[in-house]
Amino acid sequence: LIDQQLKFTGKLEEAHNFKLNKDDNGAFSFKPRWDKVANADYYEIKFSDMLYSTITDATLLFENLSPETNYSLQLRAVNKDGVSDWTALKITTEANPLQFAIKGITAKTSAENQGSEGISKLFDFDESSMWHTKWGVKSDPFEIIIDLKGENKLDRLSYLPRQGGGNGTLLKGKVFYSNDKENWTLTNEFDWKNNGTEKVVEFKSNPIARYLKLDIEKGAGGFGSGREMYVFRVAGSEASIAGDINNDKIIDRNDLTSYTNYTGLRKGDADFEGYISKGDINKNGVIDAFDISNVATQLDGGVRESLKTGLAGTLVLSTPKSTFEKDEVIEVAVKGIALKDVNALSFSLPYNTADYEYLGSTADGIKSMENLIYDRLHSDGQKVLYPTFVNIGNKDAISGSEILFVIKLKAKRKINFNLKM
Repeated sequence: LIDQQLKFTGKLEEAHNFKLNKDDNGAFSFKPRWDKVANADYYEIKFSDMLYSTITDATLLFENLSPETNYSLQLRAVNKDGVSDWTALKITTEANPLQFAIKGITAKTSAENQGSEGISKLFDFDESSMWHTKWGVKSDPFEIIIDLKGENKLDRLSYLPRQGGGNGTLLKGKVFYSNDKENWTLTNEFDWKNNGTEKVVEFKSNPIARYLKLDIEKGAGGFGSGREMYVFRVAGSEASIAGDINNDKIIDRNDLTSYTNYTGLRKGDADFEGYISKGDINKNGVIDAFDISNVATQLDGGVRESLKTGLAGTLVLSTPKSTFEKDEVIEVAVKGIALKDVNALSFSLPYNTADYEYLGSTADGIKSMENLIYDRLHSDGQKVLYPTFVNIGNKDAISGSEILFVIKLKAKRKINFNLKM
C-alpha cells in the first residue's frame, strides 16, 4: 500500500517552517504545521520512539499528552527516490487550564432536578453533559449548596451555561461562602446576560472556605441549567480534602481505619496535634462521629443527601436501679427519643476506674451502623468511654424512639450510678 503511494521522483528538500502556532498548542495536545515540500508523496514524523508515516497533510494532531512537558519531533519528506533530511522541532505543552480546579465537588439544590440531568452533571468535568432543573416546573428562586470536600483558598468560580444560552441559564443571584454550612458570608452578586459565554465570579479576598452557596434569584425561563461549573483554588495553594487523615489525596478505607484507631482522641492527648488534629473536621477538639461520618458517607458508592435534613432527637441513659453492689454488672440502656434521620452518633461517658470497669456492649437497635465504641485513657489520666456508631456508605438512617444499645459495666465497689453524657 505504501509503495502505491510513492509516485513522485526528484530531490527532496527538508521541510521548511516546521512550527507550532500558539493556537495549536494545548495542555494535552498540539498540532504542528509545515510548508509542503515539492515532489513529496507524504511525510514522516519521529515522536516518542514512534514513526508516524504516510502523512499526506502538512499538519498532524498529537493527543493524550502531559501538561507543561517538553517534547521533541523530527520531520522528513518521502517520495519514490528517497527521503529528505530530518527537520527538528521542540515543543512545550501549555499548563493545564484546570490544574487548580477543585475536584470531587458535590452539590445539592433546593429545586427538583430533571432525572438524568442532576446537579452532579454540573461538577463532573465533562462539558458535554448538562444539569437541568425539572422540566415544566418553575424553579427559581432556589439554592445551590456546594461542598468543596475540604477548605480551600478560593480564586474564582467559572460557570458554563448551555450552548447558546436559553432555558435555565443562571441570570441573577448571590454567592456566599462558609466553613460550617451554618454561618454564611456574602462575597459576590451577579447579574448575567442570557447567552452561552463563560460567566466568572472572582473571589477578590481569596477566602478560605469549604462550602459555597448560590442563591439563584432568576434563571432563564424560571429554570436552572448549565454544562459545567468549576471552582478554582489559588494557584499553588494546598489542596485540602476533609477527612483525608493520612494525606494521600483520596478518601478511602485507609482513612476510616485511621479514624477508627483514633476515635475519642482529643486536644491535649499526646497523639492529637499534627495530622490527627486535621481530622477534627467540626473543630470541637475531639475525633467523634461527625468527623468519622464525613469519610464513611463517601465510601461504598457514597450517600445522596437532600438539601434540607430533618435531623432531630435526643439520647438518654437509664439503668434498672440506682445502687449497685461490688462486682455487680450494670446494664446502661441508651435510648433514642424522637430520632429522625440519624446517620451517625457518638457521645463521651467519663468514668472513675476505681468505681467502674467497662465490659462491653450490645447494639441490637443500632441497625446497620458500624460499632466503633472506644474505651480511651487520655493523656491526663482520665478514662472516657466513647460510644460511637456510624453508617458506612448508603445505609438506612435511624428514626423513632427505642433502645439503641446497652453498655455493660462492672461495679468495682458499692456505688450509686451517676454517670452522665
